[in-house]
Amino acid sequence: MYTKEQIQTKLRTDQKWIERSLVVLYERQTSDEQTTGETREFNGIGFNSSDSRYLSWVASYLLRDEKNHLNQKHLEKCGSRLPKYWRQIQELIKEKSGN
Repeated sequence: MYTKEQIQTKLRTDQKWIERSLVVLYERQTSDEQTTGETREFNGIGFNSSDSRYLSWVASYLLRDEKNHLNQKHLEKCGSRLPKYWRQIQELIKEKSGN
């Protein structure tokens, strides 16, 4: 199992982790939140209200085409915002591994 620090490091620096995390967190948003890019339910799932608009936009860009990837500027910007979501990512890893 990944530790908090390991997950946060991956979310800051690893392109694959950054892009995949954006998609899975976006998919946890309600359909209304996905459509508007705004967090409406404060349930600790998906993006928070200060990140929702930008990170939803980036995630939807990644989902438009499997060939889409983030450039360095967006990797850095997303990498600075994603570490706070480490707990959700850790929960998703646990669910996927069946633990």
